[in-house]
Amino acid sequence: MRERITTEVLSWIDFREEFEHRYYSKQYRRKKEQKFIALCHENMTVLEYRRQFQDLSTFAPALVSTEQHRIDRLKDEFKQELKVQSPFGQEQYGS
Repeated sequence: MRERITTEVLSWIDFREEFEHRYYSKQYRRKKEQKFIALCHENMTVLEYRRQFQDLSTFAPALVSTEQHRIDRLKDEFKQELKVQSPFGQEQYGS
């Protein structure tokens, strides 16, 4: 971690990244990243899931590097819940 000049402006994203690298061990960050990867919303309200998603996603920036990646990941998770077996044996998604 590099030392900063006191007059240098630091964005919130840069601050958070530096803070996490300084105060969270690599093992802790990896554990949180794994928890994010395994995150599913069973037994959680949408609000609880959203909070968990937001909190844990900071430890997996490569998986949600853009807003579109975040949206896709959320949609994929909810699609799994909406999968329904049709009477004809083909998987369909609920509307």
